[in-house]
Amino acid sequence: MSSLLKQPRFWLFLWGGAGAAFLLYVIISASVSPKGEKPSASALDHDRSLLTGEMADFEYTFPPRGAPEIAFQHEGKDMTLADFRGKAVLVNFWATWCAPCLKELPSLDALEADLGGKKFEVVAIAADPRGPEVARQFLDRLEIEHLKLYADPDLRFAFAIGGADILPVSILYDAKGQEVGRLVGEADWSSPEARRLVESAIP
Repeated sequence: MSSLLKQPRFWLFLWGGAGAAFLLYVIISASVSPKGEKPSASALDHDRSLLTGEMADFEYTFPPRGAPEIAFQHEGKDMTLADFRGKAVLVNFWATWCAPCLKELPSLDALEADLGGKKFEVVAIAADPRGPEVARQFLDRLEIEHLKLYADPDLRFAFAIGGADILPVSILYDAKGQEVGRLVGEADWSSPEARRLVESAIP
């Protein structure tokens, strides 16, 4: 036995077997949750079959992260995304100088008309230094009827989420305030695939 212990091949098999056993334990532990407890969500839990058509460029967020606690304005008052806790939220950053933003606003308005309510809201935030008064003129010109006017004139919120340089940016949050994912660039949010994706985040 002592001669066996001195052989490198013996130790190689021993440690290899121990490593395989530990890996098997980790896999089994990860796949089994305590009774009544749901496994934590991750990007791997999301249905990637939803990422088709207009939503092909949507990217799920991993690891999950909460919404920034940075204020933006509504009717002259400061608020944060924490004020929407309990409902899924699609945050869209747009600006009056951004042609693709203006092109997609009517589709966001249609999405809000279709799904908006106690469980979901489109929060279209004008990330525009010219202020909410100018943004309101553009909403009226586009005949936007269902979207409320939110504003981030100093771009603090837009910078915090990394969207100040590239607009439009749309970020989907679940009812717990966790970012589901985001889409950079213009999309038709009134499309069937957009609706299916948003509905997957609604409680």
